[in-house]
Amino acid sequence: MSSKGLSSSPSIPSMRRSKSESTINSISKLFPLDRTSFIKGPTPSSRKKAIVSIAIRKGLFVFVSVHGVVSSALIALALVKGKGRVKGPRGTVSKTFKSIISDILKSSNTARLAAWLGLYSYLWTISSAFLRRRPQWFPGWQPFIAGALSGLSLFAQTKEDRREIAPNVFCRGLYSLLMYRPLFPFPNGDIVLFALANAQVAYGFLSHPSTLPAWYVGWISRVGEMNPRFVRLNRHLLQHRVPISSDIKKLHHRLFVQDAQPRTWLNELKLQAWLTDPDRLNRRSAPCSLNHPQFDSCLGYNLNQLIRTVITMSPTYAILHLVPSLIFRSKVLLKNPLQFFLSIMKKTVYSSLFLSSFVSIVQNCFCIPTQIYDRFQITLASSRWYSLLGALTGICLFWEEPKRRGELALYCAPKALYSSWASLKSAGIVKSLPFGDVLVGCLGSGMLMHCFVNGPEKMPALARGMISQVVDPHTPERRKKTIVENVDHVDGLEN
Repeated sequence: MSSKGLSSSPSIPSMRRSKSESTINSISKLFPLDRTSFIKGPTPSSRKKAIVSIAIRKGLFVFVSVHGVVSSALIALALVKGKGRVKGPRGTVSKTFKSIISDILKSSNTARLAAWLGLYSYLWTISSAFLRRRPQWFPGWQPFIAGALSGLSLFAQTKEDRREIAPNVFCRGLYSLLMYRPLFPFPNGDIVLFALANAQVAYGFLSHPSTLPAWYVGWISRVGEMNPRFVRLNRHLLQHRVPISSDIKKLHHRLFVQDAQPRTWLNELKLQAWLTDPDRLNRRSAPCSLNHPQFDSCLGYNLNQLIRTVITMSPTYAILHLVPSLIFRSKVLLKNPLQFFLSIMKKTVYSSLFLSSFVSIVQNCFCIPTQIYDRFQITLASSRWYSLLGALTGICLFWEEPKRRGELALYCAPKALYSSWASLKSAGIVKSLPFGDVLVGCLGSGMLMHCFVNGPEKMPALARGMISQVVDPHTPERRKKTIVENVDHVDGLEN
């Protein structure tokens, strides 16, 4: 072979480079730079049959997507939890995992969640498209009406689930509307909302736990490290449900005997003095030494809980802050890794301090009344006291960065809203309406969609992103655009 032929033939490295470039180009075509809808939305000029067809396809697409994503996540979680626990012959293990996967895929909860969001997408597509065909009808109110009609998709959920979902939708809708059109300047409004919500949550948890979801009551007890039986005894004492002549030790045998941990000498002395005191019911609370039997000092116990919560919750918060940052701030990691990880550490410490401060205030719901009564014979324990301490937890939110405060407030607000309604209902002040939960969800959905169409940049990012995918399933864009330009792709805004 001549030297001319060798020089004219491409080298092996260049061939490999061109092959890799072609592979990258083919992969990049699967993920376009611009946002691309999976199903093109209808326009005002679309025919009725075309609108219905598009709405059905979008609803089915959302149903299949949500069911697939949720089922995959549950299967992965089940496999991780079951790894190393399921033992036996290979065939038996295989059958066990197959049964787990089968149960998850057939789960009615997952199917109802997917049906709710799929039906929401269908109702929004069809109602907004038909309303836009008549622009003279309800000018300025069309997104609200279409959103309210979409809220009827809540019928896909059970009554118990609707009671939790509807307040969430309503609170997020009202919050978004006030962000879009504030009545007046209100600095630190999210902290005030968090404080008011926790005032009601503390009242419900310590006085009327039936007004809160059972899982939420258990979560508060677990995070606050409060013995549920100790909390129950305090509730009975507060509500005068313990007869004067009764033997408290017998009535709450499990708390005093089965849950008995090695108590310090001083705590045991305080406990026996309270049990033998003829006026023991006047304080309307149990000694806090029952909640911290190994600590004589309430201050020492609170400091111990503060440090312990920071240490135990730091790994969890580190993951919660690290994963989104790796996805959305990878450029910062490559440019300045030290600054990136210092930022993660700072956020982790602040979030841990937020929760530990929260736990410390909750613990003082019992410690401060005990100290005040022992020293000054003043009864402090009451529903108002619990609400006041719950409101003080709003101070803890200053530890968190401002963009996280709104989400944390919106996490607590729906529970407080439902607890308030349930408390008023039990007192006979309000009466329930038929399908009132659906009505509340429809109002919240209308407010959400009104803000999503007219002022998406004012909405919380989480709500905006979820609604965007439900009403217009699309590929995530890789080109930087404004929020308004992104919303223009939604079928409800197409011209």
